[in-house]
Amino acid sequence: MTKSRVLAAFAAGASLLVVTACGDSGGASSSDEFPSDDVNMIISYAAGGPTDVGGRAIAAFMEKDLGTTFVVENKEGASGSVGTADVVRSEPDGYTIGMTTASAAGRVPLIEDVGYDLEDVQAIGVGTFGPGLIVVPSDSGYSTIDHLIEAAKATPGGIKVGTAGASSPQHVELIRMADEYDVEFTPVPFQGEAPAVTALLGDNVDACFCSNAQTTMAQVDAGEFAVLATGAPNRLGWAPDVPTLAESGFESLIYGNSYFILVAPAEVPDDVLATLEGSLEKALQDPATIEVIGEVRLLDEFMGAEELQAMMVDEQETLGPILTELLG
Repeated sequence: MTKSRVLAAFAAGASLLVVTACGDSGGASSSDEFPSDDVNMIISYAAGGPTDVGGRAIAAFMEKDLGTTFVVENKEGASGSVGTADVVRSEPDGYTIGMTTASAAGRVPLIEDVGYDLEDVQAIGVGTFGPGLIVVPSDSGYSTIDHLIEAAKATPGGIKVGTAGASSPQHVELIRMADEYDVEFTPVPFQGEAPAVTALLGDNVDACFCSNAQTTMAQVDAGEFAVLATGAPNRLGWAPDVPTLAESGFESLIYGNSYFILVAPAEVPDDVLATLEGSLEKALQDPATIEVIGEVRLLDEFMGAEELQAMMVDEQETLGPILTELLG
């Protein structure tokens, strides 16, 4: 997302953005004292997954950086909303934070009643990042994204594209591609990324709009799949020759990615938020943390609290009507 777009989104969504309390409000300690006790980090997904691996690596760094113990607990369920709900219901003092996804924070509350809304969540920053990838079998005959788009225009709806589910970021972007750019694929939602990849391997779909999860990357690394385009804001360091959707003529399609984010309850004091945000940024520059997470799961530039919150507001306003129509 460009800086101007972020600022515009921030202004447009000002009524939804969390206004953090001043440093001496709500009994929360100031940043000079924070942290003076253990910090609880709730990870909203299962142990061993990308959110868990990234969250624990970040917690290990922040523990050393801030000089306090980080108590990490997995609370999975309901697309990340169980753990996220526990975070937003906690005292807004910075001693309970969560590693979750932007989808769980802003998209899931649009789909179902999870006991919180985006305005109950205060973003701290992006921890890890899963870019959306449009992939095809290496022998498909589609050597570039332009070739695939040309084929879709020639036979509207004739090309089937697998996704990880009807509410996944990538599925919604395919709907937007048809609505906003008159490029019509037939999105085929599966129950997760693994069955979508299996369908592509079995020639049951023509392409997949997936993420950089290991399920997909194993096929890319093995030479079975070719990556034609990414939903990332910039070209990826590990795939410098692969264009983004934005530079391929789809400038508004910026939400086909997965952001794994650190959050706190709304109204956490500004100075405590700044302390947590600063420590997260340092964690993502730490070679040991990067090694654990893997460089392919990091943004090129750190996205902090203000920019991330603005992005989630913009995403909710943009995708909300489409999700409501898709899921009834």
